[in-house]
Amino acid sequence: MLRKTAALLCLLVCFLMPLGMAEAKVVVLCYHEVDRENDVFSVTASRFEGQLEWMKNNGYHFVSLDEYIAYTKGEISLPEKSVMITFDDGYRSFYTKVYPLLRKYRVPGMLAIVSSWTNGEEHPSDVGAVASWQELREMEQSGLVTVVSHSHALHKQKAVNPQGSRNGAAGSRLYVNDAYETDEAYTSRIANDMAEAQRLFTENLGHRARAMVWPYGIYTKQSVMLAVESGMEATFLLDGGVNGQGDDARLYARRIIMERDSDIGRLLTVDHDEWNSKNLRMAQVDLDNIYDEDPAQYERNVRSLVDSLLSNNINVAAVQAFADGDGDGNVDRVYFANSVIPVEADIFSDVVTRIQQQGITTLAWIPVLNYQSLIRADGSNAVQSAGEKGWYNRLSPFDREALSRVNRLFYDLAANTQVEGILLQDDLYLNQDEDVSEPARQDFLSRYGKELSEADKGEKILWKVNALDEAAEGAVNAFRSVRPFGIIMRDIYAGAVLYPGAEEWLGQSYEDYLKRYDYAVVMAYPFMDKEEKPYEYLKKIADIVKAKGGSDKTIIKVQAYDWHGKEWLSDDVMKRQMSTLKKEGIKNMGYYPLGYFYWNN
Repeated sequence: MLRKTAALLCLLVCFLMPLGMAEAKVVVLCYHEVDRENDVFSVTASRFEGQLEWMKNNGYHFVSLDEYIAYTKGEISLPEKSVMITFDDGYRSFYTKVYPLLRKYRVPGMLAIVSSWTNGEEHPSDVGAVASWQELREMEQSGLVTVVSHSHALHKQKAVNPQGSRNGAAGSRLYVNDAYETDEAYTSRIANDMAEAQRLFTENLGHRARAMVWPYGIYTKQSVMLAVESGMEATFLLDGGVNGQGDDARLYARRIIMERDSDIGRLLTVDHDEWNSKNLRMAQVDLDNIYDEDPAQYERNVRSLVDSLLSNNINVAAVQAFADGDGDGNVDRVYFANSVIPVEADIFSDVVTRIQQQGITTLAWIPVLNYQSLIRADGSNAVQSAGEKGWYNRLSPFDREALSRVNRLFYDLAANTQVEGILLQDDLYLNQDEDVSEPARQDFLSRYGKELSEADKGEKILWKVNALDEAAEGAVNAFRSVRPFGIIMRDIYAGAVLYPGAEEWLGQSYEDYLKRYDYAVVMAYPFMDKEEKPYEYLKKIADIVKAKGGSDKTIIKVQAYDWHGKEWLSDDVMKRQMSTLKKEGIKNMGYYPLGYFYWNN
């Protein structure tokens, strides 16, 4: 399931150049076992040989690890059609069946071993026989095989939350003895594992491992940096796609996982730009409706949620990470362990992990400014208005001290959960009369050298948009300091798309979103906005999205509930909303809220 999630994640974030273009893009293929029955990730030896023959006959250049590292550093060039062969886990079938074929066709290969398995330690019962140190030495001496690390003992799934959900040990803060690992404990555990791997490599192979292949493709930015500190020059993921030059290609090398029936011709000739831009279907999930103090009811709710996501063909779930049980829109607590905001219940990690296990990409739906416990008792660091007051009680985006705590919250979210990205809530706005708080006035004075009351219209608009962007950027950077390729989406009001003057009364710019975020999520709620012609409203939004070139980077999100009438919209209305957008050529759609106990289709 983890491999399926990695493949779906690639559909969201890989906007890659096709192989037919002039600049070389290295395709890295990831194989596992050979000739193992009832294993979808095992290829037959005859099929693997046929793939080698096809690549040879079609003019592909086989890249060694040395060449790959040199290419990513810009030290050498490579042919346009370049491919790298990698095998994970260090199975003995590599020695008995793959290695002879590599010699026959004179093809270099990279073999990633779990050194504890090779050393006869912690060998799981469901893992086949692995190559010995002597066999590894023999293969390396041929000059064709490079042996690298697949960790010493991190190729396992461990508990990552109080509910006992399990995930890859290398990319997660473990939950042990009723507590999450500290940053220091995580760093020590990963560093010690790499040190032991390097000791065994030096002792048995006469050299240190030059590369790390992350078990299950799960990693953190810290783990990558620790790999580099241990002497490794490259690390390899599972996210799919192709690789160019640069540090990211070397430290976060993308690989395509090979299955029993993978079509090598299609994999190597497909336009990856098109292949990796699957239409998104996103549901936004209220965790308030899932949480229950009764564990049995909570379990039933989670199962109903997962069933609903699957039955609705959802491939992206934006899961509420904050608690708003009273429905007033203001956040007092959150649903994940952290060092900043009180916790309602630590269930977010469990729900997210269980959704991911179904191959659905997960994001945390979370505010940046709407945290009541960070607002001073006198309200002096809250957004203040000279007239019309906004609908959220928010932190001023000009209070740097409070924003630093928000950034820490986003860091904790990334560190203590395995969520793959974030959807920034719609609290990031300022209306035409906001913000006149003391932090805002001081910020304007320091930037422009005059009082806020003396600002002209253009200055105020730019100042507000920049402030909101900077607040979002701080939170995003904190999240990506753990999950460097986390998917970033941000809610935008439909008015900011529809009306040219919206920057003044919202502080949001659609064009700005398209530049800054992986996806802009347009909140297209015609019934909440009391539109007389709701479907024409949706068409107009779709037309603007297309006209501004935003189709690939925009999700149009419709409403599933009538907040005025306090009832769920009918199936016919939901279908008409979706079909209207689809007829207009909109690729990516979503809806909110997900009424998981109402929806069957």
